[in-house]
Amino acid sequence: MRHLILITTIALVMLSCSSNEIVKQEPINNDSLTISTLKEWRDSHFGMFIHFGVYSELGGIWKGEKIPYYGEQIMNHARITIPEYEEVARNFNPEQFDADAIVQLAKRNGMKYIVFTTKHHDGFCMFHTETTEYNIVDFTPYGKDIVKELADACHRHDIGLGFYYSLPDWHYPKGIERLEPDENSDCTEYVNQVYSPLEIITPELEDYIALQLTELLSNYGDIVTIWFDMGLLKPEQSIRFRNIVKSLQPKCLVSGRIMNNCGDYMTLPDNGDVAYYANIFWDNPASLYNTWGYKSWIQRPEVSLQTKRQIDRLLNTVSNGGVFLLNIGPDGKGNVIDYEKDVLNGIGDFLLANPDTLSRVKHNEKTKPSIKPDNDIIVLTDDNGTKHAAIDATGYISTQTDSWRSWTIETDETAEYDVFVIYLPDNEDKKYILHNNNDTLIHTLPGVDKMKQTSYAGRIAINKGTSKFILDQYERCRPLEPLGLNLYCIILRKTKQ
Repeated sequence: MRHLILITTIALVMLSCSSNEIVKQEPINNDSLTISTLKEWRDSHFGMFIHFGVYSELGGIWKGEKIPYYGEQIMNHARITIPEYEEVARNFNPEQFDADAIVQLAKRNGMKYIVFTTKHHDGFCMFHTETTEYNIVDFTPYGKDIVKELADACHRHDIGLGFYYSLPDWHYPKGIERLEPDENSDCTEYVNQVYSPLEIITPELEDYIALQLTELLSNYGDIVTIWFDMGLLKPEQSIRFRNIVKSLQPKCLVSGRIMNNCGDYMTLPDNGDVAYYANIFWDNPASLYNTWGYKSWIQRPEVSLQTKRQIDRLLNTVSNGGVFLLNIGPDGKGNVIDYEKDVLNGIGDFLLANPDTLSRVKHNEKTKPSIKPDNDIIVLTDDNGTKHAAIDATGYISTQTDSWRSWTIETDETAEYDVFVIYLPDNEDKKYILHNNNDTLIHTLPGVDKMKQTSYAGRIAINKGTSKFILDQYERCRPLEPLGLNLYCIILRKTKQ
């Protein structure tokens, strides 16, 4: 069976680079169970992401030095050898981790499910596994299965549980061959990655992952989603991992970061731009600052400003049809830091004071009031139209927020209109298609001097009643190619009879 990212009610339109033929990508995974499960998940609106592991013990510091970039990837950024990192793991003892308190924090503040890092790129397993002793039960003084603690708490308090799972594994001995850490270069240069998030999955690692997925989906009750991350997967590997998930838990949703069109829903890039991704399911992973794992020295904005920012991101995500997944990073002892509690409680206070907010804004299709002629002129702008995103789930970067534009026009009579496009080009000359009902213009917009241009595109017929006007690329050489212009407006001027 072919696996394509779920698209529920309309096909995505993509134009080939060699012709102007419109190619439709038809829905595949549209069985009733998947669709109903996705709808339930989307109606949850808001989830908690938790990045917690051995890296939390270091808090962004290695050998007295503040290490930049993501705290959870400190093993790479600080050039930490595997034996050195193992010593950190040997002393990892998050004795203050309180699963019930974390679940209650999430639930009190409107979050309906939690996604927890069962294994990050460092390869350390936060669950008990038979595949390696490099796990929190067998390798640390803590000696307990934190994933089980969290799963039990989620089930007690009736909140969903999902698992983050890294596909690359920097500790696995039969993964890719490792370079020796380069101690001569400055880690702040962000070069010479000893360990990379985008690594191929060797056959041995593939089998290892398969065994761990089987454990995770067999030992902790019902799981909402498997949130895969990173790696460079072959299509057959993506298919294998998906099939394992679905065979064990048919209702468990697979994130789009499994790549190769094998996910049930799309995941935006980390802290990515939100757009209206029409008729697909997607989530928006967000952090409070430029790290996901705990960093003791990170600069934190004032709580009220951070709270407002996250409320705005939540509403923007939900109004565009997505699910907001907001991260916390407990410290090495397992504590949720006060700052992050305060921000979450601030969001919760807002939702408690405005209980209908998310249901009121959800599934906002971003439709505008229809545009009508004014003195025989129709003006189409970003404000009265819709900007459409592009989707390509074959790789890690899978979305692009400005692929094509549309407007809804309402006229009292059928007439022809001259079309003028006012724009600032992002490219050299580029060919576009302007479409309304059954009438189409194909026109090249000049890229002269990269300055504001007005270009006459030709004459188009607009039928009486309501119709949709579309501006798109005539040739798209890659699925995520952007529209390629900053549009000021399109002016439609009714021709004299």
